[in-house]
Amino acid sequence: MADTYIGQSMPGDNGELNPRTYIPDLPSSAGVHQDHFIVCGLGSLGQQIILNLTKFSFDSFEVQIAGIDRHPINEWEVEDLPSMLNQSPIIGDCRRDHILQQAGLEKCRAVLIVTSDESINVQTAIAVRRLNPKVHLVVRSSRQGLNQLLSRQLGRFVALDANELPAMTFALAGLEDNTLSVFNIGTFQFRVVERQITARDPQYCNMPVHRLHRQQMRLLNLKPFSNPHQPIGWATTASSMFHRWQPHVRVQAGDTVAYVEVQTLTPSQIEHLPKRSDPWYKLRQGIRDVLDGEWRRRLWTFWRSADQQSLRRMIAIAFSTGFVLWITGTILLYLNIPTISFTKAIVLGAILILGGYGDVFGGFEDSGAQGWVLIACLIIAITSLLMVIGVLGLLADQLLSSRFEFLQRRPKVPKKDHVIVVGLGRVGKRVTRILHDLRQPLVAITHHLDSPALRNQIPLLEGPMLQQLQEANLSTARSVIAVTDDPVLNLEVALLAAEALASENRPFTPVIRTLSQLFSDNIKSFLPQARSFSVYALSAEAFAGAAFGENILGLFRLNHQTILITEYTIEYGDTLNNKPLAEIAYGYGVVPILLRQSQPNRQYQDYPMPSDDLRVHLRDKLYVLSSINGLRRIERGEMTSPRQWLLEVDPPLNPNMLAEACTLLAKLSNVELKRCHQLMATLPNTLQLALYDYQAYRLMQELQRCVPIRLSPLR
Repeated sequence: MADTYIGQSMPGDNGELNPRTYIPDLPSSAGVHQDHFIVCGLGSLGQQIILNLTKFSFDSFEVQIAGIDRHPINEWEVEDLPSMLNQSPIIGDCRRDHILQQAGLEKCRAVLIVTSDESINVQTAIAVRRLNPKVHLVVRSSRQGLNQLLSRQLGRFVALDANELPAMTFALAGLEDNTLSVFNIGTFQFRVVERQITARDPQYCNMPVHRLHRQQMRLLNLKPFSNPHQPIGWATTASSMFHRWQPHVRVQAGDTVAYVEVQTLTPSQIEHLPKRSDPWYKLRQGIRDVLDGEWRRRLWTFWRSADQQSLRRMIAIAFSTGFVLWITGTILLYLNIPTISFTKAIVLGAILILGGYGDVFGGFEDSGAQGWVLIACLIIAITSLLMVIGVLGLLADQLLSSRFEFLQRRPKVPKKDHVIVVGLGRVGKRVTRILHDLRQPLVAITHHLDSPALRNQIPLLEGPMLQQLQEANLSTARSVIAVTDDPVLNLEVALLAAEALASENRPFTPVIRTLSQLFSDNIKSFLPQARSFSVYALSAEAFAGAAFGENILGLFRLNHQTILITEYTIEYGDTLNNKPLAEIAYGYGVVPILLRQSQPNRQYQDYPMPSDDLRVHLRDKLYVLSSINGLRRIERGEMTSPRQWLLEVDPPLNPNMLAEACTLLAKLSNVELKRCHQLMATLPNTLQLALYDYQAYRLMQELQRCVPIRLSPLR
């Protein structure tokens, strides 16, 4: 039976259909929406993705999942994971046609290809597209250039890097400065902040929460100091985190608030490093480095990190050959020139290999040596000269290729209040870039560096990681972020750092990267001051969201939940189409942070922190903060019903305000303007409205400026 689509007769401009409207026909499940997914690769990431996909299955919306792996899984990281699959795990090569068909590719909505081999992932994506041209592809890949090419050629293709997605979480967890995330969308920079309010914060303390929804800011979460685990009041909302407090509740000293704001950096906020090029400045810096013993570390690092084993072998061969030539020349001179002593023969042999053939035999003067001796000594001199020239050439090439690395000034290890990053794999490099962009002092430790250019960009220590911790000024560090590929080594680094700073009377939070959520949970139980994150558990929610056609821009952690930064492009049949932002925010439990409204000239009008009364239309782009449950509700079109209110309107003292009151009522309550005019024409009168709490509060605040009103909940 052919697959069908909601809104099939009205495709979008690009000829593609909205992934959220795709419904395959399944003859055995009339009245039940079934979505079928295939997960290729049942490692830690694949298992976490399956766990998150099952969260989308509910009542009449059924999610079916098939899993493929090359080898049988003996121990599952996620308990009872095979029971979450609609069939037993398929063992075989996911690149093979019969394996994909056995998993149900013909009825599949999306294929998530997340094996640990990126080459296999790309090959599988091409094979899937050949067999099913309309299936949605979500691929684990870190090759950005190739990803863009494949996206243009294959279509309906999303590539995510499981290691780099949570890098911001690791970096900001080590800072402990209340910043949870920093991300850019177009020309806007957003910052998510969590802070505890004090009595000296007049902008927040004793302020009703509805006043914290400002033009450049949105409140995300509020935890009261008295009971941080319970929401304040009750509000009609679909979210367990966002908008759960009543608008009139006031923030008190000691409460913790989390909010997102649009940050605009001014030139005065950017601190440029001094660029001094005068020779006296360089001389003073060089003397200071000598006094600090910096030259020893540079010399040792240069020698150890040259990574030129062939050059070292060449130097050893040259010295050995020179020594043999020296002994040979000495013996030839001593045995064939009767008047020479052995000591002088040794000296002349050394002069000979240093290119002093004319000094030894005196030009046109007869030395008394036989002709074959002269020729042998000439060969020794030429051979020695060629060896010296060869070694000098290799040394010069090494210096030029490394851009005179030894002579360049390298960043020094900070003395205090810095972050130590242990491990410079893909995650470590991304973490260091984030910290560097945030102007945070840091030092990185790695056993082997594969990017020599980093030596001149950040302070760097090379060698055994545990031994280098003390060289990184651990006792005065702000935090340690252990993100090597070995989770046990990361734990060892955290334990060593915690033990070394046990006597320090200051907060210290090591950050640990793990590959298993179970291991991460166990670490928290015996090392509570540490912050442990599983990269795959964090990334899996982004992959699950991308499986439904959403563009996941990033993620961060808030109140022990993963929050996804998601982009929606509004298309025909979309569950968001033609809805006001108030219904989207409170009905689905998400936080809109940017609305890009499509214009007739194919340009966009941007609205950061958009107002609740704005509507989204076809081809608009909406950016929201959402948990995985929020994405699920949007996917299913499952909105929380608003509260019923009774609006009582009395005649105003100034009848001229009735026109403005009609406009406000229609704008803020989703009531037709004609009905609003009928209400205002027969005052006093009443009207029953369906509004979310924040809508009702705003309507009351705005409308009572024009006419006397009373707004009371019916239930």
